[in-house]
Amino acid sequence: MLVRAILAALLGCLALAVGPAGPAHAHHGWQEFETGRPFYLNGTVTDVRWGNPHPEVRLDLPATIDLPADLAGRAIPPELEELGGRDVLRRTRALEGGRQVTLVLAPPSRLEAWGMADRTRVGEQLQAVGYLARDGGAEFRPELLIREDGRAIRQRSVPLPAADAAAGSDADGAGGSPDGADTADNGAPGDVPAEWPLLVLIVGIIPAAIGVHLLWRRHAARNR
Repeated sequence: MLVRAILAALLGCLALAVGPAGPAHAHHGWQEFETGRPFYLNGTVTDVRWGNPHPEVRLDLPATIDLPADLAGRAIPPELEELGGRDVLRRTRALEGGRQVTLVLAPPSRLEAWGMADRTRVGEQLQAVGYLARDGGAEFRPELLIREDGRAIRQRSVPLPAADAAAGSDADGAGGSPDGADTADNGAPGDVPAEWPLLVLIVGIIPAAIGVHLLWRRHAARNR
């Protein structure tokens, strides 16, 4: 019975350490996307998952996507202009259509602050400028979202990662951050800190292991 109790305690602590790790790796930071290659897309919303850390909106893209001739000159939020958004628009190319993509939007609290308190809806027509996932998946991280009613909503509040921004600078002079950090766009309520597993290890597993060791020694002493 004692051995079973010890194993159950250790497995419980291990589950606490491993379990929360999942959300910590689902932040969809800018470094996970090819920010040196901006694309334009348009499509129809087929599914919406709204919540932290990032709302996800699935789009059905038409067979052919045409790049708007006036895209580089369109009005964009001034905050995005200051972050090099105009240079991004100048470098943007049309994405290949005939597929589905999942837009990974900014956290809900930021969307509300940036003028998007209402959710996207199934059937809505959206346009976006952004980046494909590095892993070749269907995720697309926009930095500019254009709603069906014409609202242009920024999706970025930090400079692009340094490596990709440098690549963009070679082509069109886009700027970037010195260290490639993007934590400011991923601090929404409900996010789990990446340090969580380590904290659980320190405050949970190690004391539990010590307690189990002392319990075992006490049990062994009684049976002598």
